[in-house]
Amino acid sequence: MSQTPEDFQQQLKGIGRILAKRLFDAGFDSYAKLVQAGEEGLKKVRGIPPRSVASILAQAGELAAGAHTDRQEREESLQRRLCEVKEQLQTLALTTRGRFQDELAGKSGKKLSCDLVRIEDALERVHDGGKKGAKRAGKALAKAQKRVAGLEEASLKRVRKGLKRARKAVLKAL
Repeated sequence: MSQTPEDFQQQLKGIGRILAKRLFDAGFDSYAKLVQAGEEGLKKVRGIPPRSVASILAQAGELAAGAHTDRQEREESLQRRLCEVKEQLQTLALTTRGRFQDELAGKSGKKLSCDLVRIEDALERVHDGGKKGAKRAGKALAKAQKRVAGLEEASLKRVRKGLKRARKAVLKAL
């Protein structure tokens, strides 16, 4: 994950605005790269006090490890929410088919099936990894979950409309 000079300045004690810019210009655009460079790599950057190198490396190591665990937690949370939305959709599909069995025999049934398949496809695309990030996908899934909630008791027309809105919310995250 790429950092900005401002991130270095704010997160690392002993790094000011000018030194942060020099680090960034030297190719250190993440905490992991700072750790990877080690003492020798940091000493080559003009203006770094030799006494601060060990402290800067220790801080960068902690921040790099923290960023990795945060990302893992976000991905796990996203997967849990994705499973919840899928379960909610399956429940909705079963209850809707049970309630509107006679109406679903014809054109309405095909349309509902098509809507369900489309939202399932959109959810699979989120599962495969959207281009716009996990945070945005999480928000989209929360919105989709909200749209699908309470549709078990709705009319067939309202169920289809809710599914379309949920799909639209998910597609915005891709």
